[in-house]
Amino acid sequence: MPKHANALFPGAAAKSATPTQDGLFVHDPATAEDSFRSVTLKAMYSPDDAPFETFYEPLLSRAVAYDRAVGYWSGAELQLAAQGTAYFIAGGGVMRLIVGAQLGEKDVDAVLSGTPLDDVVAERLLADPGLEGTKIVQSEHLSVLAWMVANDRLHIRVGIPIDKDGHLLTHQESGRYFHTKYGIFTDRYGQKVAFSGSNNASVTAWVKNHETFDAYRSWRTESWEDYGEPKERAFERHWRANPDEGWAIIDLPTAVRKHLIEHAPDAPPFPLNTPAPPPKIEKTDPEAPPAEVDIDIQEAWDELIALRDAPKTSAWTGVGTAWAQPLPHQAELIHRVVSTYPRGYLFADEVGLGKTVEAGMVLRELFTSGQAKKALLLVPASVMKQWQEELHEKMNLDVARYDKGGFFDRFDQPIATAPGTNPWSAFPIVLASSHLARRRTRRTEILDAGPWDVVLVDEAHHARRRGSKATDTPNSLLGLLQEMKKRELWHALYLASATPMQMHPHEAWDLIELLGLPGKWGEQAFFFTQYFTYLGDPPERRGWKLICDMLGDYFSDPLAERDTELERQVDDALGWADAWTVTGMASNPPSPDLKAQFPNAISEWMEKWARRHTPIRDRVFRNTRKTMRTYQAAGIIPTSIVIPYRHVTDEFIPLAPNERKLYDRIEEYIRRHYNAYKSDKATKALGFIMTVYRRRLTSSFEAIKQSLQRRLDVLEQGKSLADLLTDDDGVDLENSLFDPEAFDVRADRLKEEIGELRSFLNDLGDITGEDTKAKKLVDDLAGSFKTYDSAVVFTQYTDTMDYVRERLLAAGYYRLGCYSGRGGEIYDSVTEEWNSVTKAEIKARFRNGDIEVLIGTDSMSEGLNLQTSGRLINYDMPWNLMRVEQRIGRIDRIGATYEHLQISNYFYKDTVEEQVYTGIKEDYDDFTNILGGAAPVLGTVEKVIENLVLATNLSDEAIAREIAGIRTRIDDISNQPVSTDDLGTPDDDIAIKAPPDLTGDITPTDLATKLTNNLLSGRRLTPYDGRPGVYALCLVPDNARVSFRRYDSVTSVECYLGQSPTASVPVTFDRDIWDASSDSDLVFLTYGSPELGSLLPAEPDE
Repeated sequence: MPKHANALFPGAAAKSATPTQDGLFVHDPATAEDSFRSVTLKAMYSPDDAPFETFYEPLLSRAVAYDRAVGYWSGAELQLAAQGTAYFIAGGGVMRLIVGAQLGEKDVDAVLSGTPLDDVVAERLLADPGLEGTKIVQSEHLSVLAWMVANDRLHIRVGIPIDKDGHLLTHQESGRYFHTKYGIFTDRYGQKVAFSGSNNASVTAWVKNHETFDAYRSWRTESWEDYGEPKERAFERHWRANPDEGWAIIDLPTAVRKHLIEHAPDAPPFPLNTPAPPPKIEKTDPEAPPAEVDIDIQEAWDELIALRDAPKTSAWTGVGTAWAQPLPHQAELIHRVVSTYPRGYLFADEVGLGKTVEAGMVLRELFTSGQAKKALLLVPASVMKQWQEELHEKMNLDVARYDKGGFFDRFDQPIATAPGTNPWSAFPIVLASSHLARRRTRRTEILDAGPWDVVLVDEAHHARRRGSKATDTPNSLLGLLQEMKKRELWHALYLASATPMQMHPHEAWDLIELLGLPGKWGEQAFFFTQYFTYLGDPPERRGWKLICDMLGDYFSDPLAERDTELERQVDDALGWADAWTVTGMASNPPSPDLKAQFPNAISEWMEKWARRHTPIRDRVFRNTRKTMRTYQAAGIIPTSIVIPYRHVTDEFIPLAPNERKLYDRIEEYIRRHYNAYKSDKATKALGFIMTVYRRRLTSSFEAIKQSLQRRLDVLEQGKSLADLLTDDDGVDLENSLFDPEAFDVRADRLKEEIGELRSFLNDLGDITGEDTKAKKLVDDLAGSFKTYDSAVVFTQYTDTMDYVRERLLAAGYYRLGCYSGRGGEIYDSVTEEWNSVTKAEIKARFRNGDIEVLIGTDSMSEGLNLQTSGRLINYDMPWNLMRVEQRIGRIDRIGATYEHLQISNYFYKDTVEEQVYTGIKEDYDDFTNILGGAAPVLGTVEKVIENLVLATNLSDEAIAREIAGIRTRIDDISNQPVSTDDLGTPDDDIAIKAPPDLTGDITPTDLATKLTNNLLSGRRLTPYDGRPGVYALCLVPDNARVSFRRYDSVTSVECYLGQSPTASVPVTFDRDIWDASSDSDLVFLTYGSPELGSLLPAEPDE
């Protein structure tokens, strides 16, 4: 800590209760009059002890910080303690308050229907008698409260009840209120007094009611460690939005705070009938300090401004100071995209090669450098949480997630917004569901929120046409993006998809056309397809006029790349004169005489030149695992880094006789109802739900059992179709062409099924303990641990996951972990309970070997890298095989522990799925290797299986025809005029060169050195005892939750010196410490993190 640091903050709390020196005077907390020790305190207080006069007021008058958590609070207590409040304010005191709010049924319904949570809570608080209703700032005795809020001396947060899934509860539903009642005072010497008991924070509670409470003093070490310190930790946990289960803590709604500030008096409202407050202790006047201090402070301030501006003055500071560091192929991409901003691009790397990292790094560099200030990220709902976590973990960006009608941080705690704010532009970076954006009811709201500097769409292939023709109607997502482009609602559009072209060339054109293409490239899909069709024709019959015209259009874009290496090769091969015939063909089509000589060497080079210079080569990035091996062979990726090989085994598991009988019965039930619903437009959504049931039957008997139980509950309780689905069904719903509104109808038409459902549930109850697939899993795991230290088990459904983990416990496996939409869970063999843990803890425990078997749903296939394991078992197989590739990508990663990975895929024997998969395997050995150009066909397998399992007249011949069709489509797509080889740079054409250096002038080490030694910022960074490389950062104010959000922060030295820290958070500048930690509160302190933003001077107003 700088030697002058304490001198900058007279009156602020010291770090210990040892004597301190201020000028010529030494203050001993044991004797000083302004110390808590000068007050005669008891261990327990009752009304006979006059606690207000003997405890509250004398402590408040000596305090520099007061933390209070209570269900009911009134500002009248501050007025009653007028003299104590006067001293508290004059001494720079800051109060943090957590109070409760009761929500009624109408409040919860309003949130569910889309009203921002902030608005609902604001209305409730303003109508709450505990806060004096709308008279909150009109009552004289509450003017103290208003002044303190307006001057950042009182920070308020609100506790509201939620259920285990994070849904709001009414007071009647929860049966509880925020009855937490405790407080902590801190004096200027760092001494603390905590109290806890039945007293509310009101005049009546302190003076009239028969309230009792206990008090604990920090200088009484034993009682403080047992009782006082836990209260202090509990308050910090609540304040940091990590409350006890069943509660959410949100900021004081903007409407309430604004209402207070508007009516706050200009001066501290000390009552006339009380003694005058003591003279205010003035902080150091930066205008007239001793010369040495003046220079030191000004230099420190200038250094902080330079640190703030470093990403703007030194390119690549944003990328270079992120936790994640890009691999060679990612560095090339990031450099190209940022250097040509606002040009749009499509990120099309193979699954598992880091499209999220690439897009996130681009976003980080653009925002930290100030080039972008507003972005909208549209991602599938099923991976929205994973995107938020990965942006935090890898790019150190904390973004607001728009979900369930409100905004949430990565801890799933609500984030307040101003009433009337358009949610699609409420924060610098808004993360929202592309499925929600598809809703027709949201279209106007979204269009009104633009323009954005950046719009990013993940899984962009979901934006497609409703049929197979280029002229078919766009689906709602593609239509939205086309309208946004028409209205110029983005400066840069970035798309991400591993399969941008599903089955038809126009699907790729529909996406890249959104980026803005020159000339005929952007006019219509016909020209796009025709260009590549001509290049597939014999050279003497090609439409060279169109090819050359479109080459001219390509080069009309000043940012279009010209392949100088290919140009050199043409010169070497043909000589200058003939080389110009090739490289200048955009303005010089081949003459009839030249075409008469085709095919020859010139026509071969002309084809290479034409294929190389196209928008889908220039605007699309596609890297594969072969790319990685090429980099490694060239020595750019060290040989010590493992690029693993996978070995896949398909396991076909026979059903026991009783399982087979029930399986066939349920399959027939699903088939019968599906076919009854599919022909009627009004009931097609019901048909889709039957396909979901059939998928669950493939997973486990437990999954279908829980689905049928939900169906029965919905029918008996009259709920809507949406209640038949779970979060696990989100991916299938997003891949369907259904508009979300299709499920907002009641399920009354299904009531005749009730008897049949009850019969199924009875039979399923008898079969659960005899699952042959679970027995197979137990046997395979036993064999796996002879080679591997751990194993990963994937399933599609949380219901199956819960069943599997119980089976593994019964088999004697106790080092278990789970990850699903519920988050992380760890089994405690001592208490025999499952405990919720953070994603960081799951990752750390799995890496350290504490977890032997990790079971998870497809939520685990995004953003949770498990490359320390070499064994993966797919307990069930999604019909869409690309999802299996995403699962395998969790362990098949660059830098894996094992060079050889063993993958097992479980199927039920004698099922349609088995016949389809074995049919593919006959020709292609392993479907997970059908990537490259034929990969989109894997998506069609899903529809083939669906059609077969739900067909009324299923036969072996029909199955054989469909399998033959798949083979034909794999062959056909290889012969399409446009293939995935045309996307990006093919592996064979990669120009091996050292990746660009994406580091700026400031590194994380520089940040650590400068900030901890700076005279101003060093005061707020204290080394953590027992945690080398970790610091406690004092936050001012407590609003550091969203990256790049502008707050009322410091713009001058005087403001910086006048701050009053209100909370602390552990931070580090060390990438290794951050990566190894299981502490979800630990922050990697770098640019873009809200915490660093609170430590640096505010950006000047534009």
